[in-house]
Amino acid sequence: MAAVTFDIEYTAQRDRRSSGLRIFYAIPHLILTGTLNSFGEALAVVQWFIILFTGKRNQSLWNLSRDVLNWQSRANSYTGLMYDTYPNFGFERKDEPVTFGLELEEPPDRLTNALRLIWAIPALLLAIFIFIGAIVVTLVSWFAILFTGNHPRGMFNFLLKAHRYGVRLCAYLFLLTDTYPKFE
Repeated sequence: MAAVTFDIEYTAQRDRRSSGLRIFYAIPHLILTGTLNSFGEALAVVQWFIILFTGKRNQSLWNLSRDVLNWQSRANSYTGLMYDTYPNFGFERKDEPVTFGLELEEPPDRLTNALRLIWAIPALLLAIFIFIGAIVVTLVSWFAILFTGNHPRGMFNFLLKAHRYGVRLCAYLFLLTDTYPKFE
């Protein structure tokens, strides 16, 4: 099974101005990726029927969904104060310190794809608690960056794990992988 790889290079010294105004800088990306997320959900529904009836994934839909998830993960990480480099508009990564990887796995498991929403309930419940914690840690990190100019390593590590879990959960829900998301 192909697992999602997602990593962000740690930088202790951070730009105070960019971090302080991050939510305003991120608005264009959040609007576009929010719209693309809805499109990705629609692609997942189409992919669900394709997998259910043919037993394989449509590679063009899979590639498009993976690209949507790649952009969304970079934009969300930027918004979440994980790095200062402004993300590229589009599916290609430029100089962001983010690595995202996911390989197509064939054949998909028809049973786990047919019951995907039911199988995902425990992961979604865990995500609620993780993301509540991530919001709190992001706010504390924001103040730490504003006052010291540094992002504390422990906070960064927790946020990286939370973002990684979110990316894996989205990949699972978008039917890009059959690998169940883990918080590690």
